[in-house]
Amino acid sequence: MTRGSLRGMTPSPAAESTHDPRAPQSGDGGSFVGSAVWAALAAWRARIGVLTAAMVLLAVANAPTQWTQWAASARMEEASSRGEARGDRSPDPEEAVRDLEAIGPACCGVCGAAIFGFFVVMPLTAGATVLGARAVRGNARFGDLACGFRRYVPTLGAALVTLTVGGGAAMAVSLMNSIALIGSASHMLSGILTPGAMLVLGIVVVAVTLWLTARLWFAIVRVADPERPRVSGMASVTLSWQWTEGPVQWSMLGVLFVAVGVALVAMLPGMMAWTSAASATGAARTAVFAIAVALMAIGIWLAGTFALVLFGAAYERVARLREPIAPPVHEEIATHSGGIDA
Repeated sequence: MTRGSLRGMTPSPAAESTHDPRAPQSGDGGSFVGSAVWAALAAWRARIGVLTAAMVLLAVANAPTQWTQWAASARMEEASSRGEARGDRSPDPEEAVRDLEAIGPACCGVCGAAIFGFFVVMPLTAGATVLGARAVRGNARFGDLACGFRRYVPTLGAALVTLTVGGGAAMAVSLMNSIALIGSASHMLSGILTPGAMLVLGIVVVAVTLWLTARLWFAIVRVADPERPRVSGMASVTLSWQWTEGPVQWSMLGVLFVAVGVALVAMLPGMMAWTSAASATGAARTAVFAIAVALMAIGIWLAGTFALVLFGAAYERVARLREPIAPPVHEEIATHSGGIDA
C-alpha cells in the first residue's frame, strides 16, 4: 500500500489476501466490534501470562499517582466541608490559613502526580498498548512494555496532544469545581455552577471525551509500534484521526463501551462486597473487607488484561487495512498464538 492511500479503507491485494475470512470489514460497526472481541478472547487465552505481568507493572507504576490523588481529594473535601459549615460567612484569617494548608499541598500533590504520570506512566501505557496489539498479532513479549521509552520523545508528543485534546474539557470542569470550593469564589460561582448545570456539563464532557478517545486512541500505540515505520508524535495523532474517519469512529465507540461494560461486570462483585463490609462489625467486617479487596483485585486483573487485547484487536483490525505490516507475521505464529490473521 502506498503512503498516499492511507486515507482509503480499501486494502491492497496483498493485504486482502491475508484477511481472516471470518473477519468483517472495519466499516461494519457491529461486526467490527464482534470480531475485535473474538480476536481479543483468543489472544487473552494465548498470552494471559505476559498480559498479567504487564497489568502488575502498570498497577505498581500507577499506585503512587492514585494514592496522591486520593489524599488530595480527601484534603479538598475537608476544606469543602468547612466552607459548607460556614455558609455565607466569610472565613476569618485563621480559617483561611487552614483552608490554604489543606488546598496548597493537595494542588502540589496533584501536579506532582500529573508530572510523574506523564513522563513515566504514559510511555509505559504506550508500551502496554503495543503489547496488547502484538498479543493479537501473535508475537507479544514482555519487553514490548519498553516500546514507549524506546520512542520516548514521539510518544510524549502524542500523549501531550491526546491528553490536551481529549482531557482538556474534563480538566476545565474539574478546575472550575475546585475554584468553586475556595472561599469567596464559591459565592461568585454558586449561581452559575448549580448541581443541574454541573450534571449537564458533566454529561457533555463525558460524551465528547469518549468520542475524542475513540478518534485519538490509536495515536499512542501507532507511535510506539516497532513493526511499523517510525513517525512523529503529531503524525501519529493525524494518522489516528484519519484511520477513524467515517463508520470506524462509531465502531471504536462500541469497543469503548464493551471495555467499560466488561470492567463494570468484573468489578461488580468486589464493589458489592465492599458495600457489605461497610455495614458489618467486628471480625466479620475485617473478613468481608479482605474478600472485597481480593475480588476487586481479580476484577481489575480481568478488566485490565482484556482491555489491552481488546484495544489491540481494534488497532490491528484498522491498521492492517491502512498500513499493513511487511513482511506479515508468519502464519504459524498467528495460528498458535491467538493472532487474527496470517
